[in-house]
Amino acid sequence: MEKNTPARLIYGACLAFGVLAGVGLTGRPAQAQALSGFDVYRSNCTGCHELYDPEDPKRTRQQWDAILTRMVKVRGATLDKQEYTAVLNYLDSFNRPKRVIQWVESPAQSHKAAFKAADAGKPLADWVELTMGADEQIPWAVQGDATGKSAFVQPLKSAGERQFPALIDNTGILQNGVVTARMQMVSGKGAVGAGVIFGFRNPQSYFGVRIGPRDVVLYQVQGGAPSLLARSATAAPLKAWQTVSVEVNGKEVKVSLNGKALPELTRTLDAYKGGRAGLNTQADTVALFDQWEVAVK
Repeated sequence: MEKNTPARLIYGACLAFGVLAGVGLTGRPAQAQALSGFDVYRSNCTGCHELYDPEDPKRTRQQWDAILTRMVKVRGATLDKQEYTAVLNYLDSFNRPKRVIQWVESPAQSHKAAFKAADAGKPLADWVELTMGADEQIPWAVQGDATGKSAFVQPLKSAGERQFPALIDNTGILQNGVVTARMQMVSGKGAVGAGVIFGFRNPQSYFGVRIGPRDVVLYQVQGGAPSLLARSATAAPLKAWQTVSVEVNGKEVKVSLNGKALPELTRTLDAYKGGRAGLNTQADTVALFDQWEVAVK
């Protein structure tokens, strides 16, 4: 793996399969719907003007606070205190130092990640952001919902039609084990999908499981070209939490959705050599990921 990842990540015609993987963890009861600062920003600020690009120009938290205060007091924006904080944390998430990717090559250890509302607006230190098919990387960060009671990670911008934001767990190389994550797809105008990456070696070589409103797909990207390996006609509706587990033993992979094995997605992966795991979304799909676990065998 190269120490410095190229800006242009060629992904090929992945959209042809609607391919990217679903995730999920079992755990606490699912709330009816989570509204992130990104959602509140999009739904409340488009009535009066086009949405600002939070990165052009770059503004400090204090400057965004002043703008939001003016929108509420002068323009009549209807944001309650919790929604105001969620939007402010979202906009402030873009204020981050640039970093050079240093990939961890040691074997992965078992670990869990539970994202906290207190960390809203913060980037993730042990993760690497990549956007396949784009010149610029779409950032990810911890976000709190509009109630301020729960938190999750998500891309901070919508991607283009053939772009795929990814967040790679950079804590080590996983050979055999189980990757489990919980996610909720909120919306999307085109092909909607999001999920889990595993066996990640570089942006041109990895495997993934994508969940969508109509099916669950197992796929491979090799040499930058995606290929469909298997499909299960299992629906994952929008605005509902989903739990997906990907178990790898040797070269055999098994996929489960909400604790139920999907036999159509049990396959032998001849090209699997181990690698990193992570999360990703497809095009303009808005998805939230609130739990993550890696169990090493």
